[in-house]
Amino acid sequence: MTTSHSGPLAINAADLHKRFVLHLQGGLELDVLRGANLKVQPGACIALVGPSGAGKSSLMRALYGNYRIDSGSIRIAHDGGMVDIASASPAEILAVRQRSLGYVSQFLRAIPRLSALDVVASSAIARGIDENEARRQAGAMLERLRIPAALHTLPPITFSGGEQQRVNLARSFICDWPTLLLDEPTASLDPTSRDTVCDLIAEACNRGSAIVAIVHDPALRDRIADRSVRLENGATLEEIPA
Repeated sequence: MTTSHSGPLAINAADLHKRFVLHLQGGLELDVLRGANLKVQPGACIALVGPSGAGKSSLMRALYGNYRIDSGSIRIAHDGGMVDIASASPAEILAVRQRSLGYVSQFLRAIPRLSALDVVASSAIARGIDENEARRQAGAMLERLRIPAALHTLPPITFSGGEQQRVNLARSFICDWPTLLLDEPTASLDPTSRDTVCDLIAEACNRGSAIVAIVHDPALRDRIADRSVRLENGATLEEIPA
């Protein structure tokens, strides 16, 4: 990594190593992270780039605490301090996720019969927003992402892939996350919806959110990212200015 950093950090991940042992494949060992590093300041959007299998998704899951790393540290800004996700207890990780760290995966995971409005509003309610206000904000965010009011009372499981991704995005962008992780946030979206997501990312950064995104489309990456961090074979190699 070549770019220098100064000032407070929202993410400070250092020397991350993660190995999987495939017991059903004769104990085959896969090193998915090999000394990965990442520093992100508030208000910055960082794109993770690199070939398929380079370790981008593994790094993202490690940042969120879905993967326990074998060594290294993952410090996330939380409640005025830094919490090391790598060594934090499950309760501490849940607290960070509730107040400080949002995550948008490529696929919507929601209770099957819950309406789209309730799926989106539940995220705001969990962060202490009044239920009526949360539902109002949820409706507005769904409309902004071109999910019409007629669909708000229907469960997202009945929606198209692109509509489900927009519900997933609405659920995260309804909240003002200090740090937000985006895994291919526009993979299934039409150009108009993609433009809306770019606007939402820019607005979040302007409010001071730190964003890390996996984005394969170079044109989209150029629009949203302040800089790119390249991964190869599980290691961060360099930073590329936007």
